[in-house]
Amino acid sequence: MNLQQFKYLDYIEKTGSINQAAELLFVSPSTISVSLKELETEIGTKLFVRSSSGMTATHEGHEFIMQARQVLSQVDVMKDIFIENQVERDWFSVSSQHYDFASDAFSKFINENPSERFVYRFFEVDTDTVIQNVAGNTSELGFVYLNDYNYRLLTRLFEQENLSYQVMWEFQPSLFVRRGHPLTNKDLVKYEDLRDFPAITFEQNNHNELLTEHPLEIQANDQKIVVSDRMSAINIIVGSNAYLTGAGIMTNRITDNHIHSVPLQTSEKHYICWIAQKNIELSTNAKKYLKIAEDTLCNRIGALEQIYSSNDYSI
Repeated sequence: MNLQQFKYLDYIEKTGSINQAAELLFVSPSTISVSLKELETEIGTKLFVRSSSGMTATHEGHEFIMQARQVLSQVDVMKDIFIENQVERDWFSVSSQHYDFASDAFSKFINENPSERFVYRFFEVDTDTVIQNVAGNTSELGFVYLNDYNYRLLTRLFEQENLSYQVMWEFQPSLFVRRGHPLTNKDLVKYEDLRDFPAITFEQNNHNELLTEHPLEIQANDQKIVVSDRMSAINIIVGSNAYLTGAGIMTNRITDNHIHSVPLQTSEKHYICWIAQKNIELSTNAKKYLKIAEDTLCNRIGALEQIYSSNDYSI
């Protein structure tokens, strides 16, 4: 079974004739006949029947040809991407936990890097998927949350997957709650203040709480709402007394009219880090994107302390 046989089937079915198919494909009719017979023997199914009106696909033949055409179509797409077009396609991918600064920076990166042909991919996923995407080269960069609680596990995972990490920002966690929430009148929220309110957490596919995107104490809350995406979390925050913990910033100012952030008291240190494969120089796109991501954070946090960055982002 091969692509040439699939092409023969396509032309036989379209023309209803081996002779006409051979003429269009610049091969002899006997070549197509032998190839068709070999394919039918291989799959154990008769694909065409002869009649006075020509070659007609059997029911099984029609189904087989439909599948073969999908394969041929995909091959054409691959040729267009990798062979026939002389303009090189620009590739770049980022995986992140649920941080809107990362996707906001990605949109700015797209606007600042126009290209005739490109594939830019942004994945907002759980912690383990971020790590696996970067380790497997699905994404060049990943963003993860690191704190005193998960530090040992995550750094061990980074080492196992041959990844390097760089602290981008140390922050004090905050609550995201709706405007008018009972906690908005506090200047600083303690964990005991949260007992009467549902906690929103992001789903971790491997159900390992050490890979959480939230402070340890939040995992012990008796009322938990698990979501997979930020938009669902925002809608639940706006419509209920549930809260979400995070870095205290939202780069999307549309939410400013509906959501209020309150600092959360904590004794732990909390970081946002980016990860990449060890001993591989970052691409130009990665360096550009990291600079945009840093600027996006700086513009939003203003006077907040400790932005960590490297001038050349080498690892």
